[in-house]
Amino acid sequence: MTAELAIATGADAKYFPLLERCLKSIRAKAAPTLPLHVFDVGLEPAQRTAIRPLVAGIIEPGWDFEFPGRAETPGYYRAQTLRPFLPRYLPGHRVLLWIDADAFLQDGAVLDLFVRATEGGRLAIVPELDRSYRNLFHAYDEFQGVIRASYREAFDAATADALARLPLLNSGVFALEAEAPHWQAWAETLGAALQRTRNFLTEQAALNYVVHKLGLPAHFLPARCNWICHHAAPRWDEALGLFTEPLLPHAPLGIVHQTMWTKGQ
Repeated sequence: MTAELAIATGADAKYFPLLERCLKSIRAKAAPTLPLHVFDVGLEPAQRTAIRPLVAGIIEPGWDFEFPGRAETPGYYRAQTLRPFLPRYLPGHRVLLWIDADAFLQDGAVLDLFVRATEGGRLAIVPELDRSYRNLFHAYDEFQGVIRASYREAFDAATADALARLPLLNSGVFALEAEAPHWQAWAETLGAALQRTRNFLTEQAALNYVVHKLGLPAHFLPARCNWICHHAAPRWDEALGLFTEPLLPHAPLGIVHQTMWTKGQ
């Protein structure tokens, strides 16, 4: 694992069990000295103490944007709005990788894939595409309705129509070189979108805009690198002691992302 990589995640007190699992999985499957940072957006003091041996640092971020309704916005929303500013929060690293606290690592080699995918200034990210995903079949209309609404609220109807036809890039796990231009473009796009909406998908919509509309380069990794559990429940392989893709050949998953209602499963 490259020493130039740093990993970041963030959570509040409610997410603490998921956060702890995430951190322990990274420590177990990746280099034990890999810089790992947690953004505290509402942890309790005892929780901070519990994770301190697992991390290089705990950061309590402020708000990085001014936007209407910010005073009433839950503090955990900062874990989304801070992401375009990771190079400022975590200086001195060539590549920064974000992993949501409700995801956990099964295969440390996936981290190397993310780092390699950033070469040439590309965003390493995973589209929500897989042959077993429900969003491509019986739940297509449900999925498209939510995504199209997030684009429409953040931008406009014409932009929503254009972007909703393209693969959704999940911003819960991604990697990017600290010097890449995507960060600034993402910050500017998100800052403008926040003047119109506080939809929980706004920061993801802004990142998709940066890739699909502005054309900044990206390298798409396979679904096993960020498996979206609410699209398809993974299969548990008793012999391997690992979660795998649900369909043959049942390849082990690299990162399992317990999205939406799957968090407690």
